[in-house]
Amino acid sequence: MAGVETAISPPRVAAAPHSVTLWGAYAVTFLLRCSQMGTIAIIVPYLLDRGVPVAMLGTIMICSAFGSALSNLVTGRLVDRFGAWRSLVGGCLLAFLGAVAFLMVSWLPAMAASYLITTGGMAAAGNALRTTIGLGTPAAEHEKTFGRFNSIGTAGALVGPLMVGLIVIDGTAAAPWFAVAALGSASVLGLLSRKPAIPSELRRTAEGAHDKEEQQDVPANVSLLDVLRAVGPVVALVSATATMYGVYAVLWGPFLRELGAADPIIPWSFTATMLPVVLLSPHANKVLPGTPRWLVVGVVTAMLGALAFVYSMTTSIWMAIVISVVEGVLMAISVPLTYALITKLAPPAALGRAFGVASASDSISSGFGTSIAGVLIAAGGVSFVFELAGAYCVAGTALALVWWWRKSIKR
Repeated sequence: MAGVETAISPPRVAAAPHSVTLWGAYAVTFLLRCSQMGTIAIIVPYLLDRGVPVAMLGTIMICSAFGSALSNLVTGRLVDRFGAWRSLVGGCLLAFLGAVAFLMVSWLPAMAASYLITTGGMAAAGNALRTTIGLGTPAAEHEKTFGRFNSIGTAGALVGPLMVGLIVIDGTAAAPWFAVAALGSASVLGLLSRKPAIPSELRRTAEGAHDKEEQQDVPANVSLLDVLRAVGPVVALVSATATMYGVYAVLWGPFLRELGAADPIIPWSFTATMLPVVLLSPHANKVLPGTPRWLVVGVVTAMLGALAFVYSMTTSIWMAIVISVVEGVLMAISVPLTYALITKLAPPAALGRAFGVASASDSISSGFGTSIAGVLIAAGGVSFVFELAGAYCVAGTALALVWWWRKSIKR
């Protein structure tokens, strides 16, 4: 019967093994973001307490960015080839083993290598999670589902540093155990989150769907150049935004200190941005639903760049916090819609690579912004760097919008 069915049925895509339950994807992303942001919050004090020279801190941090970027570029193809579930479990286990190694070794090169492995595994898992949502839910639900995904991940980013803060009350030595526990739990949940593959016709609806003959689950049929052609405008936009936020990572502390903020206010100020993301991301799909999504994403991202100019003119701590809330509202719109847009534009057989390229662009650009921020602040001051970062973001967004517009008129 199978042979007869194959002979008389119209050609369609075989169900790909992108099979992770939604509850599993949400739970794992919460734990991954807990581990990631909890580690970032304490990594420098922890390394100093272990005797790492101040001059070598940057080397280990660079390994983090390099591991994430390299993993995203490499594992995108693995996600397309072997499916999201296998890639998710493999990424979580790799991150877990890296965290265990980081806890046990004391030789600096080994610490750097283990940190690279940890961040690389987390990047692979994140890529798998985004891909499973893109291929495992109908197109009409992408924005809403990615909104929930972003909300839960951001909640994890808030909870992680708070939990680490409780763990390190008596010293930083226990900090890596938090990452080990979170990543171990994520690995177990990932193993338990497998579900049967979803038939191809459910992965896409007519809205934004590619032609049936394009929907092939054979990664070799889609080159990296094809992926870049499809999602190039998104990559340009992500790069511009990530560079700005890489600069912000260094700029934010000196900015608040210039306004007279006490040190405890600096880490807590991030809550002002994150809370709107947690609360509003699930509703991103309701923003201008009849407007082309590339236009909404571009305009919102340009507004994020414009806020940098507002920061540069701010003279009050509380005004800075208010602007941060506005920034969080805009991010609650831009991030889920960007994920959904990548899913819509990319060939289904290469969605893992599309997310991988976009995420690698994010990591590289963010690292670049962080690396040049100190020099720029020393040369021109805080206000100047805000304006420069904002101008760069707006210019990159304008380039992406023009690119999208040219692609739209060719269709």
